[in-house]
This record gives sequence, C-alpha cells and structure tokens, in this order.
Amino acid sequence: MASISGLGSTSLNSTSSLRGYGGLASGLDRDTLIENMTYATRSKIAAQKQKKQTYKWTQEAIRNITGKVYEFSNTYMSYSSSSNLLGSKLFSRNQVTALGANSNYVSVSGSSVSADTISILGVKSLAQDAKMTSSSAVSNQTMQTGGVSNDLSVVTDADVISGESLFVKYGTKMYTVTLNQGAEYDYSTPEKTAESINKVLSGITIGNGKTLGDVMEVKEDAGKMSFVSKDTSGNTLKLSGSTGDLLKDLGFLGADERFELLPDSRTVITADGLEAVEDAQVTKPMTLAEQLSEKQISFSYNGTVKWITLDKYETTSTMQDVRDDLQSKLNEAFGRGRIQVDLAVDTTDNTKSRLTFKTTLPGNPPREDKSSVLSMTAADRGLLGRHSVFGIQGGESNRLNLSASLADSGLIRGSGVDPSRPMTIKNAGGEEIDLKDYGLDWNSSVSDIINKINETKELGIKITYQSNADRFVVQSTEQGASGEIDLSGELADIMFGTQGTDYTTEPGKDAVIRVKYAGSGEEMEITRGSNSMTIDGLNLTIKGTFGYDASNNYISGTEAITFDAQVDVENTAKVVKEMVEAYNEVVKLIHDEVSQKPNRNYAPLTDEQRDELSESEIEKWETEAKKGLLFNDSDVSAFADGLRFIIPSEMRSQFEKMGITVSTNYADNGKIVFDEEAFKAALGEDPDAVREAFSKEAEKKDDGTVTKGGLMTNMKTVMDRYASMTGATKGVLVERAGSVYAPTTVLKNGLQKQIDDIDDYIDRLNDKLKTEQDRFISQFTSLETLISQMNSQSSYLSNMFAQ
Repeated sequence: MASISGLGSTSLNSTSSLRGYGGLASGLDRDTLIENMTYATRSKIAAQKQKKQTYKWTQEAIRNITGKVYEFSNTYMSYSSSSNLLGSKLFSRNQVTALGANSNYVSVSGSSVSADTISILGVKSLAQDAKMTSSSAVSNQTMQTGGVSNDLSVVTDADVISGESLFVKYGTKMYTVTLNQGAEYDYSTPEKTAESINKVLSGITIGNGKTLGDVMEVKEDAGKMSFVSKDTSGNTLKLSGSTGDLLKDLGFLGADERFELLPDSRTVITADGLEAVEDAQVTKPMTLAEQLSEKQISFSYNGTVKWITLDKYETTSTMQDVRDDLQSKLNEAFGRGRIQVDLAVDTTDNTKSRLTFKTTLPGNPPREDKSSVLSMTAADRGLLGRHSVFGIQGGESNRLNLSASLADSGLIRGSGVDPSRPMTIKNAGGEEIDLKDYGLDWNSSVSDIINKINETKELGIKITYQSNADRFVVQSTEQGASGEIDLSGELADIMFGTQGTDYTTEPGKDAVIRVKYAGSGEEMEITRGSNSMTIDGLNLTIKGTFGYDASNNYISGTEAITFDAQVDVENTAKVVKEMVEAYNEVVKLIHDEVSQKPNRNYAPLTDEQRDELSESEIEKWETEAKKGLLFNDSDVSAFADGLRFIIPSEMRSQFEKMGITVSTNYADNGKIVFDEEAFKAALGEDPDAVREAFSKEAEKKDDGTVTKGGLMTNMKTVMDRYASMTGATKGVLVERAGSVYAPTTVLKNGLQKQIDDIDDYIDRLNDKLKTEQDRFISQFTSLETLISQMNSQSSYLSNMFAQ
C-alpha cells in the first residue's frame, strides 16, 4: 500500500475512548498496551471495512455500465421512443406528397399503405359549419365617458389609494397586495375598501391550493380598518410596508410616524386582529381641476399605444378646455383627422357633459372610420374605474365592452334591456334556456354571457366577437350539414337582432370528394362533415374545389391528384448516426472498465486514515483506489465480447453497402463506423431491405441452427442478457449489482448480499473487540488495585522502621 504520512498500526480502531483511568499506581500506559493486545481483532475489522468499500465501488462501476445501457435501450430499442430502430416507423414511406396540377387543393400526411392505391378525381364541395354573421357593426362605435361637471371648480371625493400596494410577509415569503383598479373593485368608502382588498387577497396564491385570503382578512368598523389572521398552521403574518402613503391612508401609520420604527405589536397580524390607529381616509376632497391637471392617459389606436399628459387646469376651466386639450394631444399622438373628440350633454344631468371619441378618416370634413379600434387602456389614479372622474373602466373602447353589462357595453340594442325579463335563448330544434337559471342576470358582463352560452351543450353553438370587424359570429358545434343556426329568445334578440336585417345565416355543408382506387374502374364520392379526414390511412385536408362545374357535374378528364410516399431519409440517418455514437460510447465504457489494471498500492482508506487527510487528498487517493475494480471481470468481459461481434460475419458485406461497418482498428474493440451518405443512398433505394437488416428477428432452422437477427435485434439480445431491467430475472449485471432503474434490485443483488454479510461479520468482530477490551480493563484494574495496596503496605512499613 502506498505510504500515508503519520499512519501506523496504532491507528486501527483506536482505544482512546476506553473507560476509566489506568497507570495511576503502576505507571503503565494501559491504553497503549490494550491497543496492542487487541490489534489482531481491530485489524480484521479494518480489513472488512475496506473489503466492504471495494464491493460498494464495484457495485457503482457496474451500475454505471447498466445505466448507460438502459438509457441506450430506452432511446433506440423502445417502442415508446420516436428514435426506435427496432420498429418500422423510421424506415416506412411516411412522407406522403400530393402530385399533379390540382395538388394545391389538398394537403396530406400519414401512412404509405394506400398512397399508391388511391387518387382524388375532384372535390365537389368544402365542408362548412352552419354559422351566423352580423350584417353590420353591433356597437355604436363610440367611446364615451360618464358625465363630468362642466365646472371644474366642483369638489368631489377623489380616490387616493387604488393602484398602491401593501407588502405582507407570511412565514418566510413576501407577498405584494396591489389594490387593483377594475369594475369589481370599489375604494370609495372604508367599508367597500375592506371588501375590495379581501377580493385581492383571494386572488393571491400561496401554495397548496390556498390563497392569501384563506389566511387573513380585512375588517372595517366605524371607519377603522383591521387585519385579522385566519392562519391555522402556525405561520407568522406581518405587515412589511407599502407603496406611497397607503398605510397612512388606511390608518395604520400616524402622520409623523415611520414604518421601519414601528414595534412588532404594530405590524404583526394575529387572530385577535391588528387594528389601525387612525380612521381610514381612502378619499380626499379635490376640485375636478386638481384631479385632472397634468394627469396621464394611455390610448391605444389600432394596437399603437401612446400616453398623453393633460394640461394644468384652473378652477375657471371647463370641460370644453379638456376636450380641446385632448383633441390637440390625440392629433399629435396619432395624426390629425384620425380621432374626433366631442362633448355631449349628459341626459341625466344637464350640468354635466360626456366626452365622446370616434375614429375618422382624414378629409374635409373627416369621414367616419368603422375599421379602426380606439381604447382608453390606462390612466393615473382617479381618472378611470368606479367613482372616477370619467366614470369608465380601463379598456373602454369604441367597440363592444365585453367586461360591461349588455346595457353599458355599447351594444346598439343594449338600451332595450329590461332587467325583469327572462334571459332566454334557443337554437334550431333545441330547448330554450334561461341564463338566469344558470346564475346570470342582465347585469352580468357580455363576456360571462358569451362563455355561458358556449358552455351550454344544449344550444350547440359557439359565439365569438370579432373586435376589428365589430360583429358577432355564431357557429354550430356540429360539423357540416348536421349543424343549424336559428336563434330566438329575448337574449338572442338583444344581442343579435333580427335575421335578415341584423344578421345572415349560412347552412352547414359537407365536404364531398371523388376518388378512385387502383385496379378498379369504379369512381365514388366520399362525404365527410369536416375538411380534414382520414381515408385508408391517409390524413387529408381539403383546401379547395376542382373537377366540377357550376351545376356540380363532374368534368370528365380532370387531372387526378395522386400520391407518392418516401422515407424521411434525413431524419432516419440522423437517428442512426446518433445511435452509432451512443453505442460506441457504451463499448468504450465497458472496454475501459474491463481493461483498466488496478493499482495494488491503493486500497480503500480506513476511517482513521481519512481523518488524517484533506478532502482533496482523499479524492485523489480514492480515484486511484477505484481503478481496475472490473479488470478481467468475467461478466463484463463476456458482455464486451458479445458487443464486439454484434454484426454477424455473414451480414457484414450487406451492412457495408449501407455504410455501417465494424472498425478494423483492434484498439476500437468493435466500435461501429458509420458512412452517412452511403446509408442515405441505401435507405432511399430500398428502405425495406434496410429495415430488415436492422430489425430482422433471429430464426431457428429445421436443423436446429439459429440464424442471427438484425443489427438492433442482436444489440437488444446481448444488452438484455446483461442489463435487462424487466422480468422476474434481470440481466446478469443487474442481478449482480442492482440498479435504480429496477427498484426491487437496489437492496436485493449479489454484491449487496456480500456487503450485508460483511456488516454482520463486522458486528460480530466489534462485539468480540468489546469483550477483549473489557477483559483487559478488568485485569489492569485488578493490577492497579494490587499495586496500590502494596504501595500502601510499603509506605506503612517504611514509616514503622523510621520510628
């Protein structure tokens, strides 16, 4: 064994932990003596531990080989893998191409089985689902604000908290609670603010299917807010700050206080509640001029978003000044004559006006532009949302507002909504349903109404709103001629209007194609409800009609569409190349293990030896000690020999034509050499022969001799013999060392049994060592007692003679 400085025989299972004290009377080094006297047993223990470590390393080395083989097999010899070379898919003519002057009317994929036997003579009609389309715009195509006082000196309560954020720490994680702006959120009073914050909390996920709303809530009482913990798992809830002055506005921070100086009693949220110290001030009295001055608004025009900044207004300013300012800024942002801003008197209060926005085409005068989409996407706090200056939600546009109710969405017929009436809708031949029975009402959003209709199978329709065209399209969910659209009911009348006036319908139609099979003079028409269909293994998509006149009579002599099937040579060659590279890596790994000679000067370190070395020294030592563990191993050597002759000698000339040969370099130990171009040529010329060479099954002849199988078949046979992870009896190497890929073998394999036997032997040796140590300790203790008595007697006699 290579020498390790400072390591001697006394390092084996040191007895430094022996109980009691020795040598007090005799002066003998008891521990060293016992150490030497038990050396034989301790040496046996150390030797067994080294042997155990050798078995473990051998186990790891074998598992490394079987793991590599398993990955190879799973990739190239498993029917669930797209790179499987044992099956026929990679060698099949599965690249199907449509041929002929009319081939542009069809796209095709699928099996080559019927590619040579079928031709398409014509397409009489394309399939079409029954549908309804709005005849004109369904919205008023005007974006309009709510009523705003013409006098900007008027004082109103302005929102001061929406858009701000609280920071809450739950356990070890920090969560941001942003006071969202939207139709469902209202921050006009402390009570409504508490309700809105709870809605926000219920939308913040914290894991395990829970939300922040499941562990805390906000309460309000007489204008004061409080946070209450509902947590039952023992995690701490704590306020960790806010943006802006939100904590002051909610009353949790005094006017002159700093949050970072607050004690835990003012920030920790408990089940008893963390109560605010001041009343919440969620709004602030401000003039309209103050609320509008120098605020920013984001407009989107046909997908282009621009922010504009309003002027600073005086209390003497009016809504006309705001209109003029907006018109000027929008002209600058999107071009003169593109957007027309006007004022309209609020019909509910003539002291107020509404801003209206229409898209126009430049000209003198400008003309109405029905194709452009304009929306107010965002704005500074207080301009959009509930109880805002403009009284509309972000996202309001000159199209249908899907987030609003039918009456407020801008729908042309929305003014006809009567909340007391049922929300009925019926389709042809179906049952009339009332959406009020499904939890909706006339105040539900357009989006919710559409979604519910689309979910209701009894109606058999799917509604979409096309924003650019500003129209509804309703399609039957039944394919082709099976579907029908005939809408009725109060909800249908409000949303879609009257057939023939407000919308048109088109009946469903089936696809009809004319085909002919090789070897048969018969022509036949095939009818399907969809333009995508499968005919005898061919996946066809029909894209246009041909071969028929206006009266649907077949035009004799029309050039037919035929099909050609080829192998995907590039992909298959790529897979084979990757397989060869992976196979050669396996061969190299196995040969390196079986040919690496061990360094007998390096054995596994004992526990005491490891204590005297640094981590880097241990790593270097063990690297040497692990070498050669499988040198000339009979099982691994047999595995290597099996792979060396994976291509039978009688088939080598055949594989050579395919660009696959065994290296003639002896040092390569049977690696495969791959000529990609030669393989592509052979595959393109005769894919069936290549497939046979790869996946042919071994056969047993009448005389009892067995013929070799194809390349991948032989590989699988050899690899399964040594590294199979399945079956009652696994591969030879798996039975010997186990594998994580065969869980039942991890603790039940040949090497593990030897390791377990060594553990049992070490336990017996440790028992023996303890017995020896106890015996020697007892003997030395008796010796010390005797010597101590003799010393006492000697001292007594000396004293007597001295008198």
